[in-house]
Amino acid sequence: MQQNFHAECNKMLQKVSGGCRVYDTTLVLADGTCYKGIGFGRKAPTLEQLLASGFAQMPLGEIVFNTTMGAYHEIITDPSYAGQSIVMTASQVGNYGVDPDWNEMLGEHPFCTALILRDLYEGPVPNGRRTLGDACVEWNICGLTDVDTRAITLHIRSFGSQYAVAVGAKELSESDIARIVAWIARCPSMLERDFISGCSVVEPVVFSPIVEQKARFLLWDFGTKHSIVKELLARGIEVTIVPANRQIRDFLTGTGSYDALFLSNGPGDPASLDTIVHQLQGVLDSLPILGICLGHQLAARALGGTTEKMLYGHHGPNHPVRDLHTQNVYVTAQNHGYCVDAATLPDSSTLWLVNDNDQSVEGFYDAERKVMTVQFHPEAAPGPWEARKLFDVFIDFALEQSLPAAAMEANDASKK
Repeated sequence: MQQNFHAECNKMLQKVSGGCRVYDTTLVLADGTCYKGIGFGRKAPTLEQLLASGFAQMPLGEIVFNTTMGAYHEIITDPSYAGQSIVMTASQVGNYGVDPDWNEMLGEHPFCTALILRDLYEGPVPNGRRTLGDACVEWNICGLTDVDTRAITLHIRSFGSQYAVAVGAKELSESDIARIVAWIARCPSMLERDFISGCSVVEPVVFSPIVEQKARFLLWDFGTKHSIVKELLARGIEVTIVPANRQIRDFLTGTGSYDALFLSNGPGDPASLDTIVHQLQGVLDSLPILGICLGHQLAARALGGTTEKMLYGHHGPNHPVRDLHTQNVYVTAQNHGYCVDAATLPDSSTLWLVNDNDQSVEGFYDAERKVMTVQFHPEAAPGPWEARKLFDVFIDFALEQSLPAAAMEANDASKK
């Protein structure tokens, strides 16, 4: 009986893994540091294939670490990770499978380039779901497991985010590593690359609210998360999503009218998006402007502020954010490698939210220019949820010009 049980378990594991863990892989960072692992998902290129190819065809990405214990599906499918390789610090990832209902991207596939894990779970998953390994095959994501993710995380914290590429090899000589590092050095920087075009919708898309409609928002899509759209729809907002490469003024001068322009999250360096910033400057004061993450950074730049690259960014589910008006602290999900320089915001702007760990800007509003934005993700799925009430603050600001403290007091009073 025991032998039959073990035989059935082995059959199950063979079926689940789908043969996706079959080759030795080495992760090589831009500074020459190497980490060994076992490949799954898309197979990493050999050294010869890598050196003969351009960067766009290879699993090259800026390496960042995420401290979330779960939510791996939502993290992988977040378009803001375009061009990045994600190191998950959790000890095991994949144990509850994946489900397309959890997708954060609006398109068909994620945009991250690699997924690095300490331990890929390969056992059975609930009915109707797929294993993470099989999903990475379908998504064409290069995965590595059995990697010392603690060592990588400490390295990133010490030396900062940098490019990394996966190579299908168990051993690499010093000469091999030097050739790979030289290949990485020839690749364009994150500032020089366009990640937005591939993440944005191709044509305008309209989503109707699931409750009585109270307003219409125009959402400029730089790689928006599905959860942002869902939070707006649940509050009676009709959402029209428009492509990043279209002139935003064209949508604001037609027959339709909108109550606010919403700037989505998205990947890349905001300093590379001056064309977007110039367009925003052309519509400031014409309607309220709201934003999350990259949208927050772009709004700040449109007002004359600047952004700067962080050493390793904020990527995780438990970042404390303090409301400077109420002194309340939110536990927030975050995913950004750039931040707004508070000293460069105009006098008309009010610093509203700050990170309690490093005092970086997490939100501001400008009552005079009708702008309100946050750096973190109040829509976070599957959580934390406590900052979701900020969507009500956004809407009150857009429709009634209510400032955060007043809007929060009204929102809290309505729930008593």
